[in-house]
This record gives sequence, structure tokens and C-alpha cells, in this order.
Amino acid sequence: MFPSPLYAGETLFNSGAAIKEELGRLGSEGKLFLKAPVDPYLVQTGAAAGLFTVAYIFDKQLSSNGTHHGVLRGITDVGSDASNPFLHLGVAAAVYTAGAASGNDGVMELGEEMGEALVLADSATFVLKGAIGRGRPYQTESKSSFRPFQYRGGYDSLPSMHTASSFALAHVAASHSESFSAKLACYAAAGVAGFSRVYQGKHWASDVLVGAAIGELAGDAVTRYRALQPGKVSIAPMTIDGNPALALMGKF
Repeated sequence: MFPSPLYAGETLFNSGAAIKEELGRLGSEGKLFLKAPVDPYLVQTGAAAGLFTVAYIFDKQLSSNGTHHGVLRGITDVGSDASNPFLHLGVAAAVYTAGAASGNDGVMELGEEMGEALVLADSATFVLKGAIGRGRPYQTESKSSFRPFQYRGGYDSLPSMHTASSFALAHVAASHSESFSAKLACYAAAGVAGFSRVYQGKHWASDVLVGAAIGELAGDAVTRYRALQPGKVSIAPMTIDGNPALALMGKF
């Protein structure tokens, strides 16, 4: 069976059908996201758990008091500001809007994927932050200070949402490029974001590792779901020998 068709020009701004399709797709991607640590990435999850354990052991040695100065401080200021999850959502919205306004389905789809990956990553980290309640480096000297489900200021360190958001965006952006250099640049930018959060004393290193894993899984869930689909179907008006007709367009 074909996916439910959308008429050419239908977007989230003018179509209830498009909104319904988006919500359904996000729900399906969410299921892939939740299953991903076990299926199909069980081995990778084990490796990530090992890295987290090592980072947790050395968190204190890797932590920073955030009082550095100089060029590196300036770079990490930019990295931290650029990794703001709200800024990323704005970027996704701007890309989608540009695609919708210009009628460019490729750009619009990129904006959709960015937004979906960010919603998954940010939602997961938001829930985990409150549930785990780990103290931030500037809040407590102990890496093992936890206040689960208390939602206290300064006790929302694990995982890093800035990092999760950055890696979710990096995965989607990289998936739309065939250039290795471009892919590397996407992940390098995300890596700078994570490093910045540790360097400025906002997170423990292990917080950043978990955030990166969540962001990568979120981006992967979105791109993997779309790769499994036959493609979108759209209906556009056309003429055949001067007679009005409809064209069914898509990839099958």
C-alpha cells in the first residue's frame, strides 16, 4: 500500500493531513529510538556503557571550574552558545520554513528531520535529567551527588541536553551530505559543543558522553525510519494534451 498522499504544496503550516502525518511519523521514530539501545545497537550500547564507566571514574580529574581565560575560553563560549537546544529548534524551523516557502521538498524534509531528531533527543534528556538528579560540577564537589526526582536547581547534570541536541543535529545534517569532510565538520562541531560544556564547568565528562549517545540515537532513529519507507507520495495538477489531470509523484 502507498503512504497517505499529500497534495503538492501541503505543509505543516496549511494542512491538517500534514500535521497528522508528522505526528504519526514522530511516534514511529520514537519507537525505533527507544528500542535502539537493544535492537540493533546492543554491542554499541555495551561499548558506550564501558566508556561511561571510565569517564565516571575520572570525572573529577576531567572536570573544570570554568574560570579559564584566553582563546580557548572564547572558543568554548561560542561552542556553548551555539549548542543551545532552543537555537537548534529555531534552526530546524527556519530550514523547514525556507523549504516550504520556496517549494523545495528536499530542504523542507531536512527541516523535518532536524526537528524530529531534536524533539526525541531533547525529550529524552529532559526526562532523564529530572529522574537522575545529578549535581552539576559548580553545584557540588562530588561527582556522585544525586537528588533523583527532586527537580532542584543545579541537580540536572546528567545527561547534557546541549550535547544531545548537537549530536542529533549533526547526525541528520551529515546524513544529507556525501562529502566526508562535511560529515566530519558536523561531528566536529558537535564535539566542540560537548567539550565546551565540560571546559566551562557546566557538566561532568560522563554527562556529555551520555548526551552524545542519546543525540546520535535520536538522529539515527529519524534517518533510519525514513530509509525504511518507500517514500512520500504527492498529488500535483498537470495537463495532458490540454486536458486537466493529476500526477502521482513519489519514489516507490
